[in-house]
Amino acid sequence: AISYDVDMINPAFSQYHITPAQAKNLLPGRLSFYEDPDLLAMGITQAAVNSDAFSDDWNRGHLAPNHIISFSNVSKKSCFSMANIAPQAGYFNQQPWNALEGKVADWVASNEELFIITGVAYRSREAPTRTSNNIAVPDYYWKVLCQPTSGEAVGFYGYNNLTTKTTIDFVPVTDIEEIYGGSLLPTSMCKTAAVNKNYWW
Repeated sequence: AISYDVDMINPAFSQYHITPAQAKNLLPGRLSFYEDPDLLAMGITQAAVNSDAFSDDWNRGHLAPNHIISFSNVSKKSCFSMANIAPQAGYFNQQPWNALEGKVADWVASNEELFIITGVAYRSREAPTRTSNNIAVPDYYWKVLCQPTSGEAVGFYGYNNLTTKTTIDFVPVTDIEEIYGGSLLPTSMCKTAAVNKNYWW
């Protein structure tokens, strides 16, 4: 499921549930990006596929990544909707963030199901950096994980700019909630205030 941020012309976050069986059976390859038909039907502005907001420097950043969602033709196609895409700095997208997404997929395949939320955040919603066609450029990408049986949870975030060589480390989900500006996971199910690093990778 995707929460779309109309003011920023970007997704706010994407949430999804992945099982080991799904993570072990991913369809290969990439598909073409397409404008989201639901947003079109509602008259909501979204980034065009060929928008000049995207380039070698600024990639089309998936919130729900192709690498972990491609367990069916329908789920794989949904990754390439522009409702799931925000500007992401090229190095950040292709190096540390891509590595994180690979670790998450490998962990699920070898361990247990996860609830995952991936989103973006801004230092200032009132005055965000915008492209020439008014698409906001997120200052952060973030991700939170929760394993519902154990309750173990963890967060990650990175700086989305062209100059910072971001490194990504484990943080409590509460740190991500502060960056995002709201609650993300239920404390009745997920241990949001602390991280057990030995549980993960």
